[in-house]
Amino acid sequence: MTPDPRMDGPRVGLIVPSLNTTTEPDFVRQAPSDIGFFATRVYMRLSTPEDLRGMNAQLDDAARLVGSAAPDLVAYACTSGTFLDGGAVLKDIVDRIGRGAGCPVITTSGAMLDALRAVGASRVAVAAPYPGDITLAECSFLQASGFGVPAWRTLERTGSEIRRIGREEIGGLVRAADHPDAQAIFVSCTDLRAFELVGEMEAAVGKPVLTSNQVTLWAILRALGRKACLPGGRLIDIHL
Repeated sequence: MTPDPRMDGPRVGLIVPSLNTTTEPDFVRQAPSDIGFFATRVYMRLSTPEDLRGMNAQLDDAARLVGSAAPDLVAYACTSGTFLDGGAVLKDIVDRIGRGAGCPVITTSGAMLDALRAVGASRVAVAAPYPGDITLAECSFLQASGFGVPAWRTLERTGSEIRRIGREEIGGLVRAADHPDAQAIFVSCTDLRAFELVGEMEAAVGKPVLTSNQVTLWAILRALGRKACLPGGRLIDIHL
């Protein structure tokens, strides 16, 4: 049998919204070659509160499915699904996935909070592709978690539209969201192709820029005691 580092190394289970085609490529590109990622999906159609709550209702089954691969940890790679109804629901999500999968659990929104603290940012601008009501829910979640939100911008996109947003529009969104009082900018959504642009976005605004997939992978690698294989912005290059 030929050795395969991704089969013989640490196993990371992923729970990913069914629409998402960005998270797995981002993780495979940035992570060490011996970390294997094994995903299951939860059905999602649009970025509405009803769709997100319907997606979260599937988490018990998804956790059992991905847990059957015996992962070392599981990451629920969805931002809006984990911040929508606040911290108490986020804790319940972590508990449910942990019971079903039988291992430690990381969520994108939990990783967002930890990463902002790691870069020393108590005030954060939010750049999001979502409809406005979802972005406002994210701002409320951050504020309830102790962060100031001096500015936010959104593109009013939903569903599969998000993964088709291009480099120039993402860069424009980040520049529009920037604010003198913001110590960092958080670029939200795991299906937005922002991770690969972190370096140029940080150069443009002169402060840490964090993205959903970046903070989730940072939390995964930190839990495993590992380093990224490619530069990933100040968070990964300095704080991992």
